[in-house]
Amino acid sequence: MDTCLNSYNVGYVFFFRKNGFPNYAYHAGTMGNPRPVCIFTCKGMKTVGKNPGICKCRWFLFSSRAFNESNRKMNKTKIGFIGTGRIARALISGLVCDDNNEISGYDKDRGTAQAVSTEFGIVCKHSPRDLARSVDIIILAVKPYQIEEVLDELGNDLRADQLLISVAAGITSEFIRTHSHENMHVIRVMPNTPAFVGEGMTAISGGKLATAEDIAQAEKIFSAIGKVLVLDEKQMDAATAVSGSGPAYMFYIIASMAEGGIQCGLSDEDAVTLSAQTMLGAAKLVFESGKKPADLIKEVTTPGGTTEAGLNRMDANNVRQAMIDTVKAAADRSVELKK
Repeated sequence: MDTCLNSYNVGYVFFFRKNGFPNYAYHAGTMGNPRPVCIFTCKGMKTVGKNPGICKCRWFLFSSRAFNESNRKMNKTKIGFIGTGRIARALISGLVCDDNNEISGYDKDRGTAQAVSTEFGIVCKHSPRDLARSVDIIILAVKPYQIEEVLDELGNDLRADQLLISVAAGITSEFIRTHSHENMHVIRVMPNTPAFVGEGMTAISGGKLATAEDIAQAEKIFSAIGKVLVLDEKQMDAATAVSGSGPAYMFYIIASMAEGGIQCGLSDEDAVTLSAQTMLGAAKLVFESGKKPADLIKEVTTPGGTTEAGLNRMDANNVRQAMIDTVKAAADRSVELKK
């Protein structure tokens, strides 16, 4: 890279396009033995031979520092959030850690958008259309009932080469595509609130025109806040019920266990600590042991012991079926919300 420090150089320039933008790759040395040096925009070029892609540069002046900065900016992934609420903030907090991302956001509540901008250093846009014109990936982080309004406002500012990601529950990728751009690549996702502490569970499904590259891009984005699972879109209602709504059910169980502990003599704080850490540890054991939950239940249950006494009471109160019915009710509601 020392050659980049020269004030003037003569060499060959290869013209190519990346993401629709012209780039010029300078090669020092001869055509038979080129040495790649850098990429820059060159003036004073003339075509060499019959190949319009190979040019000879007579004189040019460039700075290695300016080149590096220009190339760094050109290669950034530009991600825009429409809606900067809690889930968006969790995502942004993870994404800003990667210098390859350039984040911007818009929110109808200017105060909310400004607060996120101040906290994370993202660019605050004045309108959804302003945001859409400047990004590669748009994340629709708004409520389901707001989706159609937002898409109508975006209108012709959406481009077919953009990726549109929706976190709205119950809104199908096809609904989004038909209300945006007929060639739009759409990804539907369902994150959950543990994303706020980097332990989220996000289900991802690709729309009709989504490519493997689109899916990979969405996986990369949402892995910043936890685990990611790619599903068929027809499974998204079930995923919404299990992981999207699931944290509330886990909190319900923690609160119920804690209340039992309080009634048995524990302080409020100690009861919550014991319950929450027990759930956290149990979840980690499921992942790291590779065993089925039913097998882990057997391992901790001693015949005639305390665990068996508790499980017998759960069975008597049909807790298992109550949890199954809870998930089914949430999935049914997700279907009802579907557009």
